[in-house]
Amino acid sequence: MALKRHKLEMAIEEDYCLLGLVSDEPDYRLCWIINHHLGLDFRKSEDLVLAHKKLGQEQVFSLFVFDDERTMTTYRIIKNRADNGYFLEELKNLDYLIHVQGDTLSNQMNAFLETTNALDSVRLCVPVDLQKIKNRDRLLLW
Repeated sequence: MALKRHKLEMAIEEDYCLLGLVSDEPDYRLCWIINHHLGLDFRKSEDLVLAHKKLGQEQVFSLFVFDDERTMTTYRIIKNRADNGYFLEELKNLDYLIHVQGDTLSNQMNAFLETTNALDSVRLCVPVDLQKIKNRDRLLLW
């Protein structure tokens, strides 16, 4: 009797969105500016240390976190560049990634984008198409 094989496909529904940010400011200064102008409270968290298989080395990425208890949303600012590579290789042109997790309304995100883009220290803040990211597992680390 032949063995039946069933293939299980899992579709993980993302409860987050990703923004890309270009700025010449160091991470701590950028977070201070965003906190000051947007009324948020980003705080330095432990650096994100990831093993890079191809390089055979660890990569260290700066991480700042803000938990908005009122809207049940978590914001993370991740420096996209480490000394030995990128957090997301296909987004080399972005200096920082803003990971927004939780139920976010499109008008909230549009307001966040508009306000962030209006800052003098920010050259560009845009949404990132998650379908174009090959290594999305890195965004599920928390």
